[in-house]
Amino acid sequence: MSESEPQAGHETGDELEDRSFTGQSVRRFEDRRILTGEAEYIHDVTPPNCLEMAIVRSVHAHADVVDVDTSAAEDHPDCELVLTIEDLKESYNPQPCGLEGFEEWSLADGTARFVGEPIAIVVAEDRYLAEDMADLVDVEYETLDPVVDGMKAREDEVLVHEEYGSNVADNERISFGDPEGAFEDADHVVEGTYEWGRVSGVPLETAGVVAQYDENGDSFHIDCNIQLHTLVDDTVYETLGRPADRVELNVPADVGGSFGTKIAIHRYCNLAAMAAEQLGQPVKFVEDRIENLQGGDMHCSERRYEMRLACDDDGTMRGLDVWFVDDFGAWPHYPVNQVLKPLSVVTNSYAIDDVVYEYDLVLTNKTAQTAYRGFGVDPHQYALEMLVDDAARELDIDPTEFRRRNLVTPDQMPYRIPSGNIYDSGDYPAAMDRMDEILDENERCEGGLLDPEIVEQRREEGYYRGTQSAVVIEPGVSGSDWTDRQRTDDETIENRKREDVAELPEHLRAEAKPDGTVLAWLATDSSGQGHQTLVAQLLADELGLLPSDIEVDYLDSVEAPTEYGSAASRMGVMLSGASVGVGRNLRDALAEVAADHWGVEREAVAYRDGRVERSGTDDALSLAELAELDDEGRTHVSYDYQHPATGFPEFDDALTHKYPVYPTAAYAVNAPIVEVDVETGEVEVLKFYTLRDCGTMLNPMIVEGQAHGGIAQGLGAALMEEFGYDRGSGQPQAITMFDYLLPSTKNMPDIEMEHTVTPSPFTETGAKGVGEGGMIDAPAAIACSINDALEPLGVTADKLPFTAHRARKRLREAQE
Repeated sequence: MSESEPQAGHETGDELEDRSFTGQSVRRFEDRRILTGEAEYIHDVTPPNCLEMAIVRSVHAHADVVDVDTSAAEDHPDCELVLTIEDLKESYNPQPCGLEGFEEWSLADGTARFVGEPIAIVVAEDRYLAEDMADLVDVEYETLDPVVDGMKAREDEVLVHEEYGSNVADNERISFGDPEGAFEDADHVVEGTYEWGRVSGVPLETAGVVAQYDENGDSFHIDCNIQLHTLVDDTVYETLGRPADRVELNVPADVGGSFGTKIAIHRYCNLAAMAAEQLGQPVKFVEDRIENLQGGDMHCSERRYEMRLACDDDGTMRGLDVWFVDDFGAWPHYPVNQVLKPLSVVTNSYAIDDVVYEYDLVLTNKTAQTAYRGFGVDPHQYALEMLVDDAARELDIDPTEFRRRNLVTPDQMPYRIPSGNIYDSGDYPAAMDRMDEILDENERCEGGLLDPEIVEQRREEGYYRGTQSAVVIEPGVSGSDWTDRQRTDDETIENRKREDVAELPEHLRAEAKPDGTVLAWLATDSSGQGHQTLVAQLLADELGLLPSDIEVDYLDSVEAPTEYGSAASRMGVMLSGASVGVGRNLRDALAEVAADHWGVEREAVAYRDGRVERSGTDDALSLAELAELDDEGRTHVSYDYQHPATGFPEFDDALTHKYPVYPTAAYAVNAPIVEVDVETGEVEVLKFYTLRDCGTMLNPMIVEGQAHGGIAQGLGAALMEEFGYDRGSGQPQAITMFDYLLPSTKNMPDIEMEHTVTPSPFTETGAKGVGEGGMIDAPAAIACSINDALEPLGVTADKLPFTAHRARKRLREAQE
């Protein structure tokens, strides 16, 4: 950051004139307390008389639980409590599950369905003792054949859930336009099969919970790091059998990452709360790293795609056929969202009218999936871009030119894709042209990484270089209504009207304080995105104050209304809209207090830079004085910013059908330069060029931080990370950081980033969602660059992660 850029709390007086903090790289307020150790995480929360919980977990992927002998543990003087499934059934309920027909308890009920599934819990004075007591619980199993391969699971030879009757928990085929006609009339039909490995976010802080029970109020206070605490709190209060207002979930201001993975930690909240109620003492549980990786319900998409692209001789894309199998593990926690979100960008940046989209959602004996940055869009974009590469080569057209011929053009914006979602703004051809210019100026020149002479010399030495650019779209600002629509029967959907759509707004509160500052309250939790800084910036501009004059706090799940929350590239848009609205409301409230005090009409006063002035006089009241005058609570205001799609008729079709609506389309053009050692199969990303558009950049520093982090995760998914399972036993093969490989500074290349700005016409500030970029676009870009590098050898990165082992296998097959 340059010294000329504004810092919170540095400007005073006339320096505020015509200065906007929005759009500036204001340093994050959150960082000081994090870097100085003042931040409080769940691990730091330990109320008096707090006990700790340990979990007895299944050692088998698939087994009937014949007997759970807890006598040795219960007889030990240090054991405070043991709970089994029979104890839970006496007082509590099953957990809400993502599909009808499945009844999931917080402990395994009769059958263990994945390695690491909780069988019993033990509570003792501290975690060490609790672990010792857990070792005393003797579980007798009768092992069953495991279902490990997602494709084979569809044959139903062994069932993960006998009572359901099939391992295919959900299937749907959706057509848009006339795909049959498109494929019949096209000059070429190109087919491809692509696989995406099981990955996850692996946050620094694992899942944690501290549960307390109040016998007098028959209520629970639960400190935890669950994501979307006002949206998914039903997974806790319904399980505990209490109304929502008697189960308070409190998420601290600082959480050591989530990336979606902590949406599904309700099992731990439930078990700790049950133990707290039984004992009348607080109970704490924090996952260790093995628990997190092995059985923490935090894995994400594992897919096999079979796709077809219909094309004409001139390179025009005519039709797209998508079919995939998604391996959800043992339980379908968030299935509808995961498999249908790609419909919001089903054709990516290409103008294709005729599409068919089909999936099989299958169950296997692995830990259950949950959300992870991109939530199913990242594997779709990878597979589609691989198919585009394959089609370009079959048509003998340069892959970049093939893409350019089919891009949506700026004069088509806002652009309706076949599924009914709308791309708000952007100039995809210009962005791709700019990336070509960047590469020509910096790398395809003499001495550059892509200097033809250097590329040829490296090939002679056994190192193949390449790059391939593509425009990849990040859908932003999910709504909640489409999940309900997807679960609605077809007859009801046919009769659904626009006024039946019920979206969740973003709620924000603010209050003027007697010291002349403003206190705001967020209704949604944060996972480190800088929400407090963002609200302070926007409110400072609305109120003519400094960001340091704005304090931002959080509401718990009882105080806050139900919100969608911090997910799906949503909060930059929703929080900025809510901040502008609550700022306006507070200005109006302050002006009304002043008008009443002076006994004049509202039109006779005006709010300006932290005070209200009386027209035609020198009379003025500061924000502090106005707060003191307010004895009716009028300067405590709130605002609900509605989901942007609800205000535009362009979205009516999607909002009344079963399709996801994401009203912002951020995008990136990436050109990672990769080098493949054909002797070892190792892939190195030498440099990563990226041109990005997220509309109005509210805080460029935060935008770039999100992109850098997302690209790092995308590199991991493309080359390194994977939760593998033994095909015979179903045993997980990545339960430590020695096995699950995360990228480090040694793996990360220099990232050269540029920005272009096309504001969204649908949002209050012109901002687009930006929280999932990088992870969505980097894997596709890296894979396509590998395709370019290995094109002379006829090898493609058709399965991610494209590890050295897989690369060597593909190279050997090509040589044969």
